[in-house]
Parts: sequence; structure tokens; C-alpha cells
Amino acid sequence: MGQPFDPGQPYQPGPPSPGRYPQGAYPQGAYPQGGYPQGGYPQGGYPQGGYPPGGHPPPPTQPKDRSGMRRWGKGLTFVGLAILVVSVVVGGILAATGAGNIVNDSFVVEPTARHAYDAGDTFTLFTEDGRAPSCNIDGPAEPVRNGSLTAEFDHDGNHVESFASFEVVQGGTYTFECTDRVVVASVDVGGILSLGGGIALAFLGGGLGGLLFLIGVVLWIIAGRKPRTA
Repeated sequence: MGQPFDPGQPYQPGPPSPGRYPQGAYPQGAYPQGGYPQGGYPQGGYPQGGYPPGGHPPPPTQPKDRSGMRRWGKGLTFVGLAILVVSVVVGGILAATGAGNIVNDSFVVEPTARHAYDAGDTFTLFTEDGRAPSCNIDGPAEPVRNGSLTAEFDHDGNHVESFASFEVVQGGTYTFECTDRVVVASVDVGGILSLGGGIALAFLGGGLGGLLFLIGVVLWIIAGRKPRTA
């Protein structure tokens, strides 16, 4: 048994009882001389910070190299802007030129009119109200009807639509006589193609250029941000 407790004397723990703890073991809170204090490292050992006294902290994490992303961003930005501008400008010019050349050499039959054509020329009859009036065309040779062409445009402030197209076989002067007001005009297929091509170039090329420009700007902004270090 241990020593009896004396209220007038400070408590001094005695040696552990034989067989109470394994050899070399100690009760909770007891350490061998020069042992480990609360904190889990040897006395005079590692301070708070995670590295030994007199040592050096680990080197900081190197920021990522974003120079390549920055170059790609700049390149795509300028290329996209160039494609956008060129597509819109060139497409607009082609569309305007084609629209101006689609319909030319027009005249009105009300109720009669005469016009000279060369062999191989084509002309189209247009009406304002959508109804096809009856027309009689006299000339050196009967023109060949071609119903594959459909067009519409504004003539003297009135919107007209095609209802018949013809090709001249023999050149000469032709006389037109119709039961209602008719606009006769030569339609240039090349003008139609130019108009369609200009519109397609402006929309498709402009859209592609705008997309490349947007991607380039985003890459440029991301590459310009200050990278986070650990």
C-alpha cells in the first residue's frame, strides 16, 4: 500500500506499485525525465511552423506560365476581328451590288409598250396585285417561256412579283400588250448570286470572326489574371 495522506504535507507520489504498469510504462500524465511535454514533440524540439529551428520554410509554389495562353488570346482576338470586319464589309458590298443588278432595263406595259432585245436576252413579267394578267408578245420570233425564275422587287414605290419569264430567240423589237398594268424587266441571275453570296458571307464570315474574337478576348483576360500562389 502507499503512504497515508497527510493534509498538512504536499502530496508526493511514490513509485508505481509493482505489477501495476508494464515495465517502462507510466500512468497518464507522467513522463520520464526529459520526456515529451504536451504538444507531441521533444522538449526544445520543433516549434510551431512545421520545420526545425534554424531551418527554412519550403519554397513557394511557382506560378503557372500563361504566356502561351496570352499569345493565343492575342492572336485569336486580332484574327477574329479581321475576319469579322472583312466579312461584313465585303459581304455588304457584294449584297448591295447584286441587289442593284438583279433588276435592270425595266419598263411598264399599260396597256402596250415596245422594246428591243438581242438574241439570248431574257425578260420577266411582274404584276402588282399578285394576279397574272393576259399578255400578248409579238416580235421577230416567239420568245421561249422559262418558268423557273421567281423574283420580286419594288418598282416606283410599288411591290411587284414575277409571274412569267421568257428568253429571246431572235433579236429585234417586241411589242407587249396586256390586259392590266405589267412591269417588264430583265433579271440578272449573276446579281441574284451576288446578293445571296454577299448576305451569306456577311452572316457566316461575320459569325465566325465574332466567335474567334470572343474566344481570344476570354483567353487574353484569363492569362492576364494574377495567378494564386499556395
